[in-house]
Amino acid sequence: MAPFSYMAAATIKKLRPGDVLFNEGDDSKSLFIVKKGAISIRKTKNNTFVEIAKVQANQVIGELSFFDRLPRSAAAIAMIDTELLEISFESLQKVYDQIPDYMKSMIASLADRLRRANDDIRILQKKKENQASADGTDGGENGTVRG
Repeated sequence: MAPFSYMAAATIKKLRPGDVLFNEGDDSKSLFIVKKGAISIRKTKNNTFVEIAKVQANQVIGELSFFDRLPRSAAAIAMIDTELLEISFESLQKVYDQIPDYMKSMIASLADRLRRANDDIRILQKKKENQASADGTDGGENGTVRG
C-alpha cells in the first residue's frame, strides 16, 4: 500500500467569522486540521453557550470521534477568517485498517480516557462555578468577591 498522504485525502474548507463548522449533536464523519484562523469550541448551556476551548493553526478538531463515532460533543464556530483541511473518516479508515490490533486497542483506550477526562473537567468546572455562586465570589483562582 502506498504511503498515506493526508493532503491527497483532504479538502479545503474556508469559514468566515461566525460560520458554524459543526453543531453539538451532529454526526461525526471527518476531522479537521486548522491551517489558519481560530475556532471556538462551545457547549450549549441553558439558552447560551460556554466556550470550552479555542483551536488555532496546526491543531486538530474531531479526532476522538474517529475512534468512538459518537455525535459531536460541542459546536465549532469560526472566530475569524479560518481555513481548515477536512479529512473524512473513510480516508482515515484505510490507514487505520493497516495498524495492528494491539495498537488499535491502545489508541481506543487513550481516546476513551481523554474523552472521560474532558467530561470530568467539565464537571469540576461546573462545581467550581456553583461554589462561587454560593459563596459570592467570581469563581476565579483568587476568590474575588463580586460587587
